[in-house]
Amino acid sequence: MSNIIQQYLNQDQSKNGKNAVVSYVGSDQKRFAELMSYFFHEEWRYNQKAAWPLGYIGVEYPELIEPYHESLIEALKNPSHDAVARNVLRIYEHIEIPEELEGILYELCFNYLLDTKQSIAIRVFSMTVLGRIAHRYPELVPELISVIEEFLPHGSAGFKSRGKKVLKRLRR
Repeated sequence: MSNIIQQYLNQDQSKNGKNAVVSYVGSDQKRFAELMSYFFHEEWRYNQKAAWPLGYIGVEYPELIEPYHESLIEALKNPSHDAVARNVLRIYEHIEIPEELEGILYELCFNYLLDTKQSIAIRVFSMTVLGRIAHRYPELVPELISVIEEFLPHGSAGFKSRGKKVLKRLRR
């Protein structure tokens, strides 16, 4: 285990620690594989802590995510911690979603959006992913618009802001 990743995983999370891991891993596939081994580790604290830098590295270097798409989707099915779902969804907000995974990802995100017990971040990131997928499949748009409109009046400021943006894009 590298000193930088080890130090981050074994101490309290901090933005500086996350940034150090992101800088250390960069676009290096071997270092990324090491981080992923902790993301998929059986100890939930490692999952939680590895998820934060993963979310940023995955957006910056989407090519590193390619071998892990199916495993990331599996992690979304039963996340060990909110950080896991939040940061995996953060990645899928920004990167190209493999066509063969769009169906299962849409279903998972739809369930997250409907679950009012989920954190706002998870629901908002899910809404964006749903909007991106539905934009390519017009038959999905009416139901998604209906659900977002249903939750909008009772949502937080962040939920309302994102909901309005997604609705605007869907109505184009």
